[in-house]
Amino acid sequence: MISSNGGEGDQGQISRGEPTAELWIQRIKNPDPEGRLGYLECLEDRMPIEILVGALKDGDPKVRGAAAWALGETGDGRAIDPLIESLKDEDVGVRRCSAWALGNLGDPRASGPLIEALGDDSWRVRAAAADSLGKIGDRGATNPLISALEDGDSLVRSAAARSLGNIGAVEAARHLIKMLDEEESSLRNAAADALEKLGWQRHDRPAFKVSKLFKNIWRRSH
Repeated sequence: MISSNGGEGDQGQISRGEPTAELWIQRIKNPDPEGRLGYLECLEDRMPIEILVGALKDGDPKVRGAAAWALGETGDGRAIDPLIESLKDEDVGVRRCSAWALGNLGDPRASGPLIEALGDDSWRVRAAAADSLGKIGDRGATNPLISALEDGDSLVRSAAARSLGNIGAVEAARHLIKMLDEEESSLRNAAADALEKLGWQRHDRPAFKVSKLFKNIWRRSH
């Protein structure tokens, strides 16, 4: 749940009873963007999904981002299509929150749009998309994630590596083994984490790690 910065007065009034839809709409139309944001953050767990979806079209990007994040915590499949649309938002923060939310919801319908988001101009969005694809677990994302291992940003590469491990993409093993030689420790650790999920043990001696892993891959593919 995102942190609240809403006013105490609002919290106290709401706590005395469940608000009506009219009250939700009235509060979300607060002319002050900070007021709308505070209301979303304070009450997201009880806000009707229709109101959160509507907030994705708010004129303030912080409100849109908060709404996207909140939708990711609802577990409601009705949020998928609006969040997919928000992956095209002009604001980087909104796109990143939408990518995270789609992964948290774990619906395979988001796989295609998240794969497209791996090509976003912002590394933050690409990293969130790579991470979310691993949460969804769609094997169809294997090749795009392998390509993301060559991304120009190390956080995107790390997220892609871990997601390949999460989805059991044994065909990515040789690419992950190559990452074990990276200078940056975060990349080596991400590759090792992924390889462990594919059957490699960290204590394996270098002379045997490749052959052992590929024997494991061969057994799993026949």
